[in-house]
Amino acid sequence: MSLRRTCRDLVLDAVLRRVAASDGDESTCRLQVIVDETTLKILNSFLRMSDLHEKGVTSVEIIENPREPLPELDALYMLRPTLPNIEKVLEDFRAGGVPQHRQVHLAFSQAVLDELMLKLASNAVLTPRVKSLVEVPLSFVTIQDRGFHFDMIEAVRGLFPVPDPMLVSDIVLRLADVCRCLQGAFPSIRHANNGLCKGVAEKLQGALSRTLRRDGVPTEVLIVDRSMDMAAALIHEYTYEAMMYDLLDGGMLDVDRNIVTLKGPPDKEVLLSDADPLWEDLKHRHLEDAKRVVDLQVEQVRQLHQTKEQSPTEIETSDLLEMLRKTPEQKEAIERLSLHASLIQKLFEKLQTEQLHASLGFLEQDIACGVDASGKDVKATNLQGSLAKVLSELDANLSSETRLRMLMLYWACVANVSEVARQKLLEMAHLSSDDQYVLMEMLRTKLMEVPESQRHKHSSGTGAVHRVTKEQAARFKKNAKTEGRIALSRFEPRMKEILEALEARKLGHEDFPALPQAAVGGLEGPRSAGSYAGASPAAPAAQAVQAADSWSFSPTSKSVAATEVSQRVVVFVIGGITYSELRVASEVARKLPRGNEVLIGGTALLTPRLLIRALHPKEVEGDQAKAEGGGEAAAGAGAGGRRDPTDLT
Repeated sequence: MSLRRTCRDLVLDAVLRRVAASDGDESTCRLQVIVDETTLKILNSFLRMSDLHEKGVTSVEIIENPREPLPELDALYMLRPTLPNIEKVLEDFRAGGVPQHRQVHLAFSQAVLDELMLKLASNAVLTPRVKSLVEVPLSFVTIQDRGFHFDMIEAVRGLFPVPDPMLVSDIVLRLADVCRCLQGAFPSIRHANNGLCKGVAEKLQGALSRTLRRDGVPTEVLIVDRSMDMAAALIHEYTYEAMMYDLLDGGMLDVDRNIVTLKGPPDKEVLLSDADPLWEDLKHRHLEDAKRVVDLQVEQVRQLHQTKEQSPTEIETSDLLEMLRKTPEQKEAIERLSLHASLIQKLFEKLQTEQLHASLGFLEQDIACGVDASGKDVKATNLQGSLAKVLSELDANLSSETRLRMLMLYWACVANVSEVARQKLLEMAHLSSDDQYVLMEMLRTKLMEVPESQRHKHSSGTGAVHRVTKEQAARFKKNAKTEGRIALSRFEPRMKEILEALEARKLGHEDFPALPQAAVGGLEGPRSAGSYAGASPAAPAAQAVQAADSWSFSPTSKSVAATEVSQRVVVFVIGGITYSELRVASEVARKLPRGNEVLIGGTALLTPRLLIRALHPKEVEGDQAKAEGGGEAAAGAGAGGRRDPTDLT
């Protein structure tokens, strides 16, 4: 049972089916869905337009855009309960104007504040048309089958080193929404042993104690922050999906829309989608392995369509694709093959340009692991010397972003770097003032700090020392000595170690303590916000919230997850998760007994470039505006949130 499927069922069955049932005949129900930009991005991460069409939805419209009045058609408004959105709803039903719709269903992603409820209830044109009002806790973006994020890149700046209370509250509300959507038992909650993670854990426990029961799927939630493994957010990952979102961002890949542009003529845009079986097969493979799979499939097609006079190697791929495009039943498969062949070719070109197949890639692995290719510890001073040599010899061939990333990785992995050594490396890297600002901002967050008790090597005086943990060092040494393992995949995210220990009940309580169990109120997950059809304009908000509603979620309703999932683990990373961590979560989940579910999420979905943008000086103003606006949720398709082939618009 995937998180995406859970959210899909929540919207299709618990919301739209009940809307249709309220009209008496589900087969004849027709309505328009009105959303804000953020909600659209959230829905795009787990729904396709064909799903909505089957439930009678004629179209999906953005509330901020001009819309033609449809007074004979019903509408479902799915919105965040913000003042601008409430005012837009009220504008659709102005006194003396043409009502935008016949009957109205309202679904908000979070509880509606009293003052906003009063605004809705005071509109004499709207209230007689409202058939139902419900809260549907969808304030997060799903990623693949077992991931989620809040699209809160600003959290890196707003939470470290001193947390913004407003951001903390926003994070807690959204994480509580994830738990409520899962409709499992009240979770046991553990956290990294620091103030921020403990504070979020305690607030989450308080929020869930009022909305979840003891019965249901046993669930364990672990809350950590990005300091548990900064290297994973900076190092080049050599699996297909992670490398694509890292190296092709801003080129042939638009990461905000998940669109690949293939050069023509004419140019063609293709949506990366979980509906593509080849993408699903390739995305977690190492790039070399992905290339082997694609080459094999191309060769199979060549052999199938070669003429008597031709051998497979004599047929050009472009000729082959042109030939097969004329075969309708194979056109879609061949186009997918062509897409991934083009992407892989571009990635290998990038590897060459960025020197990642050469000394730079191996040095990155040494820095991130603290262990060399033979499985031996590397002295921090030797890493410094190797980095200085690379910066000196390859300076003209390295992009400014690559030089910055190397320094960020070095300072994230090595502690006690002297001021003299720091200045020397800065001078050799020739960073711009903006890039130096990014580097200093990362240091200011203190996200690279690893507790002394967890380190593989301890500080002795003022000498430089690697921050790698004891468990990580052991894993990296094993990886280095594993026969047949690709040398540039020596590093693994710490997330894998944490998930395996958590599932095996071996995660240390000293570093990851558990909260005491709290009293539970025994309420339902998603809850009704009330029904006020026909309410007078002066009806108090409290009455609207408390009224019963046959369309709202039933406290005793059983989700499909109740029969498919027997145990669940959720790891949440304050500061964001990476594509490599999504990959290792998938690897861990595949090895578990049937019924065990692993979910990971974070405040954002990070790539090295997105992290740099978040710390860049020109982003400050935009981040502040975003935070003041309540922390926009869900770039559902943004920054890598998976979307289905048909955008809801």
